[in-house]
Amino acid sequence: MKHTLIILLVAILALAGCSSATNKPATDATMKAEGTATSQDNVIWASGKLLPARWAGLSPAVSGTLRTLNAAEGDTVEAGAVLADLDNGILQSQVEVAKAAVVEAEAARSKLVAGATPIELAQAQADIAAAQGAVAQAQATVKQIQEAASAAETQVAIAQAQYGELASRPSAAERLEAQRKIDLARLALEQAQRTYDRVRGDPEIAARPESLALQQATADYEAVKAAYQIAIQGVSREQLAVAQAQINAARAQAQVARAQVPPAEAAVKSAEAQVARAQAVLDRIKAGATAEDKAVADARIKSAQAALAQAQAQLKQTQIVAPFAGQVGTIHVRPGELASPGQPVLMLGDTSKLRVETTDLRETDVTRLKLGMPVELTFDALPGRAFQGKIASIAPMSTTEKGSTNFTVIVEMPDPDPSLRWGMTVNIQAAK
Repeated sequence: MKHTLIILLVAILALAGCSSATNKPATDATMKAEGTATSQDNVIWASGKLLPARWAGLSPAVSGTLRTLNAAEGDTVEAGAVLADLDNGILQSQVEVAKAAVVEAEAARSKLVAGATPIELAQAQADIAAAQGAVAQAQATVKQIQEAASAAETQVAIAQAQYGELASRPSAAERLEAQRKIDLARLALEQAQRTYDRVRGDPEIAARPESLALQQATADYEAVKAAYQIAIQGVSREQLAVAQAQINAARAQAQVARAQVPPAEAAVKSAEAQVARAQAVLDRIKAGATAEDKAVADARIKSAQAALAQAQAQLKQTQIVAPFAGQVGTIHVRPGELASPGQPVLMLGDTSKLRVETTDLRETDVTRLKLGMPVELTFDALPGRAFQGKIASIAPMSTTEKGSTNFTVIVEMPDPDPSLRWGMTVNIQAAK
């Protein structure tokens, strides 16, 4: 249709030229006609679309149900604005946990660099005093246990000595002593008997002292005789068994006492180690953070930051974020619908700067175009008005649509009309 109008316009202009040439030489008319034909041959026509200088169809990186849509068609948004969210409650909570971990790691490093507080120093010194008290108590316990073990060993020695003494009875000295006592008692009895015999005829013999002396001597002899029998016979098995039982009991008590010594000594060493640890803590607090401590704290911060970045990256995959400032064009997916990668949820364009892209420029015309060439632009939406532009780029490769080979050319508009809208049809005319 456009080409038909162009042909009709050329015909009208030619007729007008012929009419005005009737009063001029033939050569002038011929030149006019030739010049008109040449001008029309140099005109390049094409259609195009009005587009933002920068635009994109935005879709999520993962599939999911669209939960929220934070912009409407026509809204102007800033770069980085979250335009839409998929269902991502778990991922958002993971981001919050990761943020808290970063804050905690940073706070730990700040505390490390700041050094110990007076309260921490006092606590460290109190820990040392408590550990030293535990050492003193453990040492006292060891001493008590060692004394008890020594006493038990002494008791064993006493019991063994008593047993040996019993087992060795009667000794030769004891036998001699027993024999001496019985001999003396016999002599005394014989002497009393002779004295009694001298007065035996006395009617009052029973009341005489000689009678009493004989009775006493007889009793003494019998007692010494009994003691002698015991002395020469030695101790009984029962007495030895009792003595052995006393030895066994003393040994058992000594064994129990000795068994308590190693744990008590270990408790002393443990308490001493606790003193050393408490002292090391105090020394470290006084010395402040070392380079290694700071390096470890820095590593923990970096690890927490990496975990946060990972959580944020996973969350970002469920969000549609504006990559640049612009205006929301068409919205294709609504909340509750499924959104998938590669399928735009909405269109975003930087409408602060508009340009024209051709849609049907033929390969026979593209070779006559050059960068910076001026063109005339007209819009179906604004009849009777023309705008100026210039060619900003020419595609190095063709596109094929419905069997026609076309090239895309981008035309910049220095001063577009505010009433123009994204996607309007544009008529492009270039004359060489």
